Formats: sequence, structure tokens, C-alpha cells
Amino acid sequence: MTKFAELLDEDMKITGLTDEALAGQIGVTKVAVHHWRTGKTKNPPSREKVFKCAEALELTPKQRMDFFRVAGILLEIPKLMPVVGIPVIKPYQFFGREKLLHDIYWAWNKVVPESIAIIGPERSGKTSVLNYLKNINIAEYYRPDQPKGWSENWLPHHVQVALVDFQDANMFQPETLIIDVLRQLNLEVPSSCDLAKFSSLLKNELTKPVAILMDNIDIGLKMTALDGPFWWNMASLGSCEQISFVVTASEQPLELARDCGKPSPFFKLFAQTLQLGAFTEEEARELLNNSPEPFSSEEIEGMLKESDCWPEPLQKLCDMRLRELLSEQ
Repeated sequence: MTKFAELLDEDMKITGLTDEALAGQIGVTKVAVHHWRTGKTKNPPSREKVFKCAEALELTPKQRMDFFRVAGILLEIPKLMPVVGIPVIKPYQFFGREKLLHDIYWAWNKVVPESIAIIGPERSGKTSVLNYLKNINIAEYYRPDQPKGWSENWLPHHVQVALVDFQDANMFQPETLIIDVLRQLNLEVPSSCDLAKFSSLLKNELTKPVAILMDNIDIGLKMTALDGPFWWNMASLGSCEQISFVVTASEQPLELARDCGKPSPFFKLFAQTLQLGAFTEEEARELLNNSPEPFSSEEIEGMLKESDCWPEPLQKLCDMRLRELLSEQ
């Protein structure tokens, strides 16, 4: 047997996946999986199939790196240039928020997952947090010290995630929002889909817990088409044991809904309200210490003081100094 076959066979036994079950999850035949597991075929034919195998097997970051290595996939993490002006998308570029992620871990790991509101000022990193939650399960690679806030043996594989970004004009209408969420959850989209059908599909077709992430709910509340009945329907979904929400806003969602004239029990679902502020000093130092070009201790102290450890100014200062260093070479 090849090393890949041995590792695949071992991981399948641990997770209890049969050849047929794994094949169904990654879109190949049962015979193909059997050949990989027994070594008759050396490796899956594409990187995509290897990544899907790792996701289906619910591997930890360290296990995933070993899995990729024995499959002959060499992953070189790009230099960690700071992300400036846009939200972080790739999990390996995400820094800080260890306590917040720890709180989300506990909320999602309960028998009935809890809904969460993440409150923070503009450009404090709310969207980056949601991108991290959405992409952490499918990331090709991580930094060696990730994931933060969670046990290294835990990733939210048991939770399906759909992201609704209210800065996207397609989310301004219930029908296009519903279609987008169903597609993200790999559920069939009916020819005519309204709120009632949407609720029925989610309540009856889900195979594991779902977290619906709603970014910039401040904007969503201002959309005329997303009216009172829409938010009451979201409240009905939130009462289901398998469905929870994570929303981001600049203020308490309940207060925003009242101000917009759209009160709904949905905005009372959030048992946990997590405040997003500046990085801790330790988190800010970690970001600076991962720079592709090292900074002097004086430069680091200066950037910490000037940014007051807030992500955006810290990233901008880091980027500015890197450009200066590179121009001097």
C-alpha cells in the first residue's frame, strides 16, 4: 500500500466512512475510493478531490497537511503580506480574535447551537470573522499555529454554513437571497421559491446543523423588500434546533430593528452578543511578527502605539513600512 492509501484507510476507519459514503460526498464512484484506499490507484487524480477527501474526513489542520503531503501536493503558503482595505478571505491571513472564536466554538458546540450577534464599529473586522467561519473548513492550508480559539482537534465540520452579505444587491430581495442560501447549502432550488417553501426545505431537508451568517444586517434592515414578514420568517427558522444565526452590526440588532420599524422575535434570538474591539497586544504583535520582512523592535512598538492595536490602522502601517523596506533593497 502507498502511504496515501494507508492514511486514507486509517482516517476512514476513525470517522466510520464507508467507500460508498465517501464517494458520495466527493463526487466519485465507490470503486474509485476503494482503489485509493487499497493502493490499487496511487492517489486521487486531482487536487480538488484530495481537498474534498480531507473535508469529508473532518481532518484537523495538522492532519490535513500530512494528508496533502502524502498525496504529493506541495502547499507553499504565500508571504503574509497584510490585507489592507478589504476583508480577509483566506483563513491563513486571519489574525487575532481568539476569545471571540472561543465563544463561537462554545455556542456552536452546544446540543442546540446558539445564535450570536457580533457588534463592532465600522472596519473593525466583522466581515473578516464571518469569512473565516465560512472558509475554515475548506481552506487548503493554515499557519502552523492555527486555528486560534479552538482545540487543534476541532473544526466546525458538523455545521453547514451559508453567508448572506447585505452589501450585495442580490440580497435585497427575498427570492434571490433564498436561492443563494439554498445553493450554498447544496439544497435543490424549486422552480418557484417563496418564504414558506424556503422554511419547509430548511426544516425538513437538513442533515446537520446550519449556521446562517448575516453580514451588515444594518443594511438589510433598510431594504424595503425585506419587510416585517421576512424577519418574522427568520424568527421561525431560528426556533428550529438545527438552525442558528450569526449576524454582524454596528449596534444591537434589536435596537436597529426598532429604529427601522421592523420589530420581530428574530432580533431576540441572540443569547450571545460579542463585542468586537481592538486586537489584544499579543494578537497585534503576532500579526507584525508574521511580516515577510522583519521589523525592528522600535518599529513594532511605534506601530502598536500609533494603531492602538486596531486591525485596519495596524495593517496599513505594516503595509507602508514594508513598501519602504522593499524600495530600499
